[in-house]
Amino acid sequence: MNKVVAGVVTLALAGLVAGCGKADPTGGAPAEAAPQPGLATAAAEAVLAAFDQADSAASSAGDPAGLKAQEVPPSLDLSLAAANRAKAAKRTPPAFRHTQPGFAIPAGDATCFLVVAGLQVTGAEQALADVTQFVKQDGGGWKASHNVSINQATVAQARALAGRPAVATTTALDEQRRQALQDEVFARSTGAGSPALSVLASSNLLDRQFAAGWAVYQQQLGGVGMTAKRELRGSEWSQCAAKTDGGVFAFLTIRAADTVAGSGGKPATLAPQSPDLQGLGKAEAVTAASITVSRVQVFLLFVPTTAGQPATLLGLGDAPTALTTA
Repeated sequence: MNKVVAGVVTLALAGLVAGCGKADPTGGAPAEAAPQPGLATAAAEAVLAAFDQADSAASSAGDPAGLKAQEVPPSLDLSLAAANRAKAAKRTPPAFRHTQPGFAIPAGDATCFLVVAGLQVTGAEQALADVTQFVKQDGGGWKASHNVSINQATVAQARALAGRPAVATTTALDEQRRQALQDEVFARSTGAGSPALSVLASSNLLDRQFAAGWAVYQQQLGGVGMTAKRELRGSEWSQCAAKTDGGVFAFLTIRAADTVAGSGGKPATLAPQSPDLQGLGKAEAVTAASITVSRVQVFLLFVPTTAGQPATLLGLGDAPTALTTA
């Protein structure tokens, strides 16, 4: 897993670093007794404990096979990029262990569940936390599919998912709401247009750190005669969402492509120290008429049930997944 200090996001584009109460901060009334979950909490705890032991070892060793044994995309994409960057920096990722987990588990046959937990990272002084979705594999066992770190300002809100039922995201959020959020999150990730604050509330992490990183990246490229544009290539929602009285917690995954092009007849070049090249495990510069970097972006959102109330962003992750030239 890509363990970063909560609230701090490594922006693979610009090379910039931008980044437990049980009360329901959404203001909903106390929930009635939830249906009996199909997966016992003790079983979910065992899944998390086994994952911590194996995935922490694989992360520290920079072992892609070990990571693939514990994770699937998009979580795996972020973890592989983090392992590649650590290798480029000659740094050993610290070991980690989850603490005080709280679970959102479906009733009946559980094929996914969500967990919010503290995160004990070797050498970290700041209190950390994250939210993860685990999905059941066809051959048995569980793997992490989504994970984002959350900062201390959003931990209490995220803790509201603990003990609540998990449901299918496509059931919890209608298609119109999902489409509006996808469009707004993507637009805001690049600072395009005027923000629709009735769809997604203002976010320091998204609006003033992540989008700012993209703007700086474009400025840097412009200074050396290159341009960059980002296109939306696809999106999907997590299999599970945690449903509270006040709203829904769910992951949104966006697949995008950044195309870097030269100008004035000159080619585009990404230097070896480019965070995207490092994230892809490439040690040499890439030069071509145009260079396209495919990437994955994962966003954890809380979407209120009440119509007209905007969703809020709790955390995000970003990583390159492939590179092509033309």
